[in-house]
Amino acid sequence: MTTPRKAPFRAGGIPAPRAQTRFTPGQAGPAVLFADVSEFQPNIDDPVYLGWSKAAAIRAAYGDQHDDRAWYNGQRRSALHDGGARFLAIYQYLVSGQDGAAQADAMHGLVGELRPGEVITPDFEEGQHAMLTAWYNRMISLYGPWIRPYLWTYSGLFFAAAQGAAPVEWVAAYGQAEPEVPHKLWQFTSAFQVPGVGVADCNIFHGTIDELAALAFQGTAPAPPPPPGPGPAFSQPQHVTVNAGDTTVEVLTCDAPAHGGPPDHYTVDVFTGSYPSDATRADDSYPRYMAAAPKTFGSLQNIASGTHMTCRVVAVDRAGNLSAYTDVPFEMP
Repeated sequence: MTTPRKAPFRAGGIPAPRAQTRFTPGQAGPAVLFADVSEFQPNIDDPVYLGWSKAAAIRAAYGDQHDDRAWYNGQRRSALHDGGARFLAIYQYLVSGQDGAAQADAMHGLVGELRPGEVITPDFEEGQHAMLTAWYNRMISLYGPWIRPYLWTYSGLFFAAAQGAAPVEWVAAYGQAEPEVPHKLWQFTSAFQVPGVGVADCNIFHGTIDELAALAFQGTAPAPPPPPGPGPAFSQPQHVTVNAGDTTVEVLTCDAPAHGGPPDHYTVDVFTGSYPSDATRADDSYPRYMAAAPKTFGSLQNIASGTHMTCRVVAVDRAGNLSAYTDVPFEMP
């Protein structure tokens, strides 16, 4: 069994000199505060905590061999749900030197199916971006493509940027103003006096608990796609390759899907990192139209060399319906 070491942004990490008891959001409007707990907070008073917040983050695993000792075979998760939790981020600390896919297998074995109000999160604070990408890809293969919106990433502000993983959904930055980089959650301290818990990491979401809960899994996975056949239900575009320039990306090859006939056209979108979303789109001028490859697209400005990117090519039918897509990772030169 691996013994967890202290990490800079997680429960049991480097504490602040004094416990913080109050926090004033820098933005006006409703906000949700919630704690991040692990085996370093083995005992929590659920009624007291849930009276303070209906959201929480709990650790399930450290790497691929160490189940968090406060996971309690899933009992902590169930107790929070039974007590009325509306949002639950279940996370795994990714350990450098361990295979990302193997860590994903271990996490999937612990968590199993998602429950309403949950997201699954890799805690990315060490190692290389390739480990995170392997974790993410294995999770999609295990759960299916529908899981994408409910796989969030946690990382420190500067570490994520250095690894080409920024922006992430959940960013840690202590002792400073809220980061300007797009994010959903901000972990603002490692030492907040949390009711029912004690001193713990604390996070803020700008919005109501209903709005936060709406971002999590709702309890019904989309139905699987219909079998491939004639009509607009295409399979993925085939043999897509891309090449990046200083401010451009060129789709070198893109063959029609194997099933469903040739699409009317394709759309091409470019994102920073491995997790395509509105927040990670590289430029507002995307997606772009493409009748066929090769085709060069510009407007990739102010992106550092070595930044990990994703090019998404989507098959579109005559009615304008988006169908299957292919994601191609690349790096800026």
